[in-house]
Parts: sequence; C-alpha cells; structure tokens
Amino acid sequence: MTAVGKPISSEPKNVWICGHSLVYWAESRAKSPEVGMQLGMDPSKVTVWWKGIQGMTWSQLLPQLHQLKVTWPNPDILVIHLGGNDLSTESPTNLLASVKKDMTSIRSIFPHCLLVWSNILPRRVWRHSPDSHEVDLVRTTVNRRIHNIVSELGGTSVNHDNIRCGTNTGLYRANGIHLSPKGIDVFNLNLQDFLEKWELENSKNSPDV
Repeated sequence: MTAVGKPISSEPKNVWICGHSLVYWAESRAKSPEVGMQLGMDPSKVTVWWKGIQGMTWSQLLPQLHQLKVTWPNPDILVIHLGGNDLSTESPTNLLASVKKDMTSIRSIFPHCLLVWSNILPRRVWRHSPDSHEVDLVRTTVNRRIHNIVSELGGTSVNHDNIRCGTNTGLYRANGIHLSPKGIDVFNLNLQDFLEKWELENSKNSPDV
C-alpha cells in the first residue's frame, strides 16, 4: 500500500462526448434501459459525460470545452461529433484550417487525452445547398483529412460506416437530415463498441497495482 492511497488505476476514466444536436439526442436515447447512460460501461471504471448543443458549429467547440473544463473532470477520451452544420456554409479549406488549429489547441489543453473524431454522417438533404451529392463528396474528403489531422495528434476515429442515408435504411427521419431513433441506436452502439475495445486495451496496458 502506498502512502498516496489507492492507485490511480482504480479511479474511473472520464469520457466526454461533445457535439451538435445528434449528441443531444443520443444522450436522451442512451437514457433508455437497453443502452443506459454509460453506453454499457461499468460506472466504477468509466464515466460518460455528454454535451450536445442543437445547431452547434465548429467555432463553438473550443469555448465550450473551456467552459466544461471548469466543472467536469479532465477527459481521458474526448469524442467530437461536429462539422456537419459547417459543411454547406463554410469552405472546406477554412473548416479544415480551423479543425487543425483547434485540435492542436485541444491536445495542449488535455495532453493526456485520447482525441476521437466521430465521422460527419451522410445526409440526404443539406441545408443551404441544392446539390446534396456535391456536399457529400466534400464530407467524405473532410472526414478523411480530419482523420489524418487527429491521427497525427495521436488520436483515432469512429467511422460509422454502417450508417447510410438511403430512404430504405430506416436510420433517418423523413427530413433526410436527422437520424431516426433506430439510427441513433446504431450511432450509440458504434460508440459503445469503440469504448469497449478501448477499455480492453486500457486494461491490458495497466496492470492492477
């Protein structure tokens, strides 16, 4: 037994999930008994903190994180699901420059945190743009570039390849923009799957003291 008391490994890890309205709805959906707020995580090992803001754009992220840092314990993982509301209003070059600058700042603010990029999802309809196909091509490129930015900072990505926006998938609401309850469940299960793999790796790498 050390004088410091209980070993650090016994403290629960903190996972922050931040982003636009999907995170807001995912939290509400996750409160259902099937999934639970912790996305299947053991609360003695992992605490999940949700912050979803409807209509959120990229420029709001850093101020929001500074605000959360005051009241929340520092994250071991930060999952960011954002950027979809910027795609049809912001030039990809400007958006990527902001992402690179802000992700580098986040790495400095939380040096021991694993950064996780949650891919911008497809939509059948993009507000402010008549050409949905063109925006979708931009989305694919932006996701790939942000994946590279995050990887260079030691982070990783959740792809959500199983979320497709065809009318017959049942994963989207009729507006073609927002996920249906079924789609939100798939989104949450993707996050849960990622966290389970991370926790497994984490427990392998930190032997009990």
